[in-house]
Amino acid sequence: MNFMSAIKYPIGLPLLIIMMLAAIALPSCAVEPSAKENVTVGLTAEDFAFNTSNITVPAGSHVTVNFDNQDSNVRHNLAVYDSAAMKETIFKGELISGPKTIVYTFDAPAKPGTYHFQCDPHASMMKGEFIVT
Repeated sequence: MNFMSAIKYPIGLPLLIIMMLAAIALPSCAVEPSAKENVTVGLTAEDFAFNTSNITVPAGSHVTVNFDNQDSNVRHNLAVYDSAAMKETIFKGELISGPKTIVYTFDAPAKPGTYHFQCDPHASMMKGEFIVT
């Protein structure tokens, strides 16, 4: 842009300067996607109880649960919900009769918070907090 065109179009030069500054600044502000963190959790069902009442994972992580049902001829699973009211299902694992193990995989919610996990057939006894940090 020459001096004469800047006089003809007074808004042109400031606009050009703003565009140049934006082109320099914006690439450094861009957020690069990060790889999902992999988390492995062990969970055991025995005598109609889980071995823990709290599971903690990072937000958005890829969760692998090594689930061990040690109760003979009893069907258990792991299910994760938004709350104890179970309005939204985050993950619902297959029911398995013990003794048997299964590997469940799912992605944790992206939003940190306290969620609810349970064994669906025995929710009154087998439940806990699924904490996303």
